[in-house]
Amino acid sequence: MIYKVIDNKKVEMTHDEALMYDKIVRSYTNLTNKGEDMFIDLFEVNADGIIMFLKPPSKRHSSFEVFLFLMCLQQQQHIRLMYKQVADMASQLKEKISEIDEKLKKLPTKNK
Repeated sequence: MIYKVIDNKKVEMTHDEALMYDKIVRSYTNLTNKGEDMFIDLFEVNADGIIMFLKPPSKRHSSFEVFLFLMCLQQQQHIRLMYKQVADMASQLKEKISEIDEKLKKLPTKNK
């Protein structure tokens, strides 16, 4: 994962998401406007760079493309977090099963 600074906020994203962000910024940059300004005041992030809240544009002009990009980015960030949690739980479960198997192997068996 990489971090980009968007609207003075650290945002976690993949390389492909960063490329898409750069492409969107370039498409809205001209002699009078900076493409980065399209992202101002549209979202809040936590300390890890995960988008926690999207705000509809009310104070500044933005575009549907920018807002959809932020929506998709937020969803992908949260899906990645869920995958990580599931992988961590599966790893813990495997460890516990191994511990139980080792304990069961040490128990005396009854022979008839």
